[in-house]
Amino acid sequence: MTDQTAQPDSTDNQPTAGRVSRRSLFRAAGVGAAVVGGGALLEACSSGIQGASSSSSSTAAGGTSGGGTSKEITIGWIHPVTGSLAGFGYPDNWVTQQVMATSQFKNGIKIGGSTYKVNIKSYDSQSSVTKAGTLAKQAIQQDNVDLLFASSTPETVNAVASQAETLGTPLVCSNIPWESWYVNLGGNPQKPTLKPKWTVMYFLGAEHLALCFKPMWDRIGEKYGNNHKVAAAFPNDADGNAFRAVFPQVLAPMGYTLDLSTAYPDGLTNYTSMISQFKSHGDDFFTNVPLPPDFATMWTQALQQGFKPKLATVAKVLLFPQDAYAMGSKVYNIATDSWWVPELPWTSSLNQQTCMDLANAYTAAGLGQPNANISNYTLFEIAYAALTQVNDPHNKQELADALFKVKLAEAVAGPVDYTSTNTKTNPAPGVAITPPVGIQWQKGTKYALEAKVVDNTLQPNAKITGDLLPTFR
Repeated sequence: MTDQTAQPDSTDNQPTAGRVSRRSLFRAAGVGAAVVGGGALLEACSSGIQGASSSSSSTAAGGTSGGGTSKEITIGWIHPVTGSLAGFGYPDNWVTQQVMATSQFKNGIKIGGSTYKVNIKSYDSQSSVTKAGTLAKQAIQQDNVDLLFASSTPETVNAVASQAETLGTPLVCSNIPWESWYVNLGGNPQKPTLKPKWTVMYFLGAEHLALCFKPMWDRIGEKYGNNHKVAAAFPNDADGNAFRAVFPQVLAPMGYTLDLSTAYPDGLTNYTSMISQFKSHGDDFFTNVPLPPDFATMWTQALQQGFKPKLATVAKVLLFPQDAYAMGSKVYNIATDSWWVPELPWTSSLNQQTCMDLANAYTAAGLGQPNANISNYTLFEIAYAALTQVNDPHNKQELADALFKVKLAEAVAGPVDYTSTNTKTNPAPGVAITPPVGIQWQKGTKYALEAKVVDNTLQPNAKITGDLLPTFR
């Protein structure tokens, strides 16, 4: 896998939105304002990775008319290898190595009586929207890729998807809330009739984050009391504005009131006023969607000032082990969402490895506690399924059409079926939902902090591995 920018060496059943319709949800969010500006609606995430390696550069010809004749297929992967979102890409090099070791990729893909060598090119978006778009142009216009991948937050994925649709290149996306991806392409989540021409994606949706947290509040409330008041620290940015609109719409019909903070600026260093507000109102629970450095400051001040909610449920932070380790014991019993865990019963469509097999191999490779973005493996599974259904892998229109026909009963990220009309699993054309579980960072034995699966309300296929504990009693 060749890298197009400098990279560091290696370091270490989809529910409905409760009683809230999708139409009212996005009317509340202001749709475009919440989803497009700055490129992030409910960016379920944020934060460390290693780059990619191995495999030669490709000389395969591109073009939508199928003019290429090379017996090589070039796949370009645009992802954040460095920068503030690098935590998302931490497993990506390892994932690529696992896929390239399967017989389907190692021995070449057989298409129309010929065997095509597969080359993977890695492009580091550096966590920059502008860089991601520039790299997409480079991959398409200069490097003649046959197929693109884009992963990890709207900051990378939306810019690549825009270029793919404009320049006519098939693209598979992951790790981006579907609404952000869809609106960026010109679709309306309230009336999802637009079918993208070149791109498909899999991940969760905006409402899943609120619906992931609510059952955990319920359970803690049953044991320790529940006034159904949630302290909500939402910043004045695209994610914060979306949460401020969407979360109350989802949660109010379920009996929860959000005690909203002032829309504070990113980079704020003093959170005393909002902490005082939460304390004086006696909020039982806490949720937020901050930048990772801001959360470290905010939570440290909350502890210092005696704000101790019964359960803290955070989004966009503490998604990956390295982020949790950086804060140590301060994050004991804080919960978040995870779209992939080793305890899911899925298997690889390429070699039948289970999620647990991959998790164990990841740890055995010296990479530590498994990372949720091992699920990026499914980018390759979708690609293989589409490539084996075309006559000419250099015919971009034929390959794009094949993406929309992919149907995988088994995949590492979970079942993916772009032919389905089930709005619960496929709310818009080109979208496949992979619901999250609730995880909690608890004091561990093998690791100082360990991610325990404590709630599987949205994903009952996942095995529970720990008891849900109060953040504070």
